[in-house]
Amino acid sequence: MIKFDAEEKIISPYGNKSAIRQDGMRSQLEWIKRQLEYADYSERYTLRYDLKRGEIYEIDWGINVNAEFSNRHYGVVLVDSDIFNPLVTVCPLKSKHSSYVNPKSDVDLGYIQDLGNKNSTVAVVNQVRTIDKLRLYTKRIIGMKYESRLADNYQLEDKPILRLTKEKFNLLLEACKRYFNNETPTEVDEVY
Repeated sequence: MIKFDAEEKIISPYGNKSAIRQDGMRSQLEWIKRQLEYADYSERYTLRYDLKRGEIYEIDWGINVNAEFSNRHYGVVLVDSDIFNPLVTVCPLKSKHSSYVNPKSDVDLGYIQDLGNKNSTVAVVNQVRTIDKLRLYTKRIIGMKYESRLADNYQLEDKPILRLTKEKFNLLLEACKRYFNNETPTEVDEVY
């Protein structure tokens, strides 16, 4: 049984590892449930999304290992993907919560309005991957108040959250080229 102290920290006779394991198992079961839903959906429907470079979507990154991106995060489309292609190559985005950004794999895109955060946005180039379009969310919830998510008039969308400016997208592409060519970042990038 999990107990909490006055500061809402977990107290367990087995230490915090037990509670963390329990939370991890819950996450794994939720991920299995989502996978089953994806399988069911893919048998009944065919997705016809026409995605363009620079578009930003909310993506289900799944439950992955250790430092790999997991759960729901934004991602930017790196390569156009027409309606007949079930896959799309994306780069995950995260909020910059500290002054540290990995100069070899992260690129600070600066503040991006309408993403629902107060910090600048970082593209995590070392976690670029190709995903099935089933992982794209068509109902935005990141950064929205809980009540707004439950509203009856909340509409499903089949369009991107927004699109990177040409300058920000080119910054991301240059970082991808450097990373995948194993080049050393420039001094400007190391300032981050």
